[in-house]
Amino acid sequence: MTLKEILFGGGSALFVLLTLLQLAPIKINPWSAIAKAFGRAINSEVLEKVGKLESELQCVRSGIAEEKAVNCRARILRFGDECLHGERHTKDHFDQTLRDIAAYERYCEDHPEFENNVTELTSDRIKTIYRRCLDSNDFLQ
Repeated sequence: MTLKEILFGGGSALFVLLTLLQLAPIKINPWSAIAKAFGRAINSEVLEKVGKLESELQCVRSGIAEEKAVNCRARILRFGDECLHGERHTKDHFDQTLRDIAAYERYCEDHPEFENNVTELTSDRIKTIYRRCLDSNDFLQ
């Protein structure tokens, strides 16, 4: 038996064995494992870049969420100042501000490191004014 016959015969036997294992009801999938390893080897650079992009995307999402919270805070404080100066508001404007308050409080609960000591009293005052207007139906028409 020559070396060529051994290699081709052994290679064929190995091929048949791996194929049978792949098709067997037991979950040993050698062809899938080989293809996956080969794919990872070829695409390692791409996978690394995708990982970096995912982390950068997460940073961007965090920044957008924080910016939304800051915008909610600004609208809450502005609305509170308008109420302090005696300006009246429609029920829709109150409802939007109450949604801002809820979104802002939810963000602050989820992000304890976020500075939140400026809207609590204003939010309470807005809610009190809203209840009073709701009880007396005294919204701006």
